[in-house]
Amino acid sequence: MRTSATVLILLVMAAGCDQTRASSQRPANADVGESSSFGDVAGVKTSNPQYRIRASALETSGKVQFDEEHLVRVQAPSTGRVVEVLARPGDIVEPGRRLLVLDSPDLGVAKSDYLKALSDIDRADKALGLARDLFEAKALAQKDVRETENDYRKALAERERAASRLRTFGIGDDRLREIAERMDSGTRIDVVASRSGVIVERNVSAGQVVAYGTSDTPLNLFVIADLSRVWVLADVYEPDIAKIKLGLPVIVTPPCCPGERYQGTVAYISDAVDKDTRTVKVRVVVPNRDRALKGEMFVRVSIATGNSRVLTLPQSAVHREDQQTYVVVDKGKDTYERRPVTVGASLDGSIDILGGVTPSDRVVTSGSILLKKTAQ
Repeated sequence: MRTSATVLILLVMAAGCDQTRASSQRPANADVGESSSFGDVAGVKTSNPQYRIRASALETSGKVQFDEEHLVRVQAPSTGRVVEVLARPGDIVEPGRRLLVLDSPDLGVAKSDYLKALSDIDRADKALGLARDLFEAKALAQKDVRETENDYRKALAERERAASRLRTFGIGDDRLREIAERMDSGTRIDVVASRSGVIVERNVSAGQVVAYGTSDTPLNLFVIADLSRVWVLADVYEPDIAKIKLGLPVIVTPPCCPGERYQGTVAYISDAVDKDTRTVKVRVVVPNRDRALKGEMFVRVSIATGNSRVLTLPQSAVHREDQQTYVVVDKGKDTYERRPVTVGASLDGSIDILGGVTPSDRVVTSGSILLKKTAQ
């Protein structure tokens, strides 16, 4: 019996040793809760989030328009029929360039009135000279001389009225002298460009009858624009209005060419909020190199609103999975935690961190792909 008790004690002690050995061989990460321990993981690098001074910008959309301050809308100077069209869209024109020829009966009437006024002045001038001679010879009363002077002044006024009517047809003083010398009463008139630019719109063809003064919004026969610069009308929502100031630099990016950037400045801020979109129109003047920005084109607009201090991390530290953005944080003693973060803009290989970590956190910036599956 003494021998059996000794054997039983030895068996119990052996079982205890086996249980202790099995416990010591259990993996350290078998039960980690919110974080996990990995031992020494090769290739993993960490760093603290760093504050940087960033140029903050307001991102919005906009639409390109022609510069209204350097835009000419050519309209019919008189009612008539278009005889010939001499220009087409895309033509580069200079002041005085003939655009079309118009046959206008009203022009013929205006020329006839002007020639008649010249004739009346000549007759009134001769009558006034004769009346003064007779008055000096005491053969005519002073009252009759005054009536003759009055007729002469009326003839002068009529000539100025007729000349002003001709000027509405685009006829200058040099042409007035030519009409008087040649006794010209023709009905054809040349419609010319009043400034240089590019023809961006044409709404007339040969044989078409155009009218003058029949509407508050008359037909634009041609539209001539200076395409060396354009306007961009950007939409800014009410909460962001206070950030916008005149003269702020702006970057415009067309959707067709994401790599192309056009620099401009804020030139005007509307004083009214659009009742439908609740936005304010901000006008940006943009030099249009190579005429790449087209009228009515939609563009992306970035308005620089100043500098701000932001917390940043390398882009390699930020992961996205299942609509969640997170980083892996080193908790110490080879333990790592997967932590959700809120991110902002990306620039020069780094990304703005708006929330989730602090400058004191050690964030995995390299090798975190080894920890994504196991970090909790």
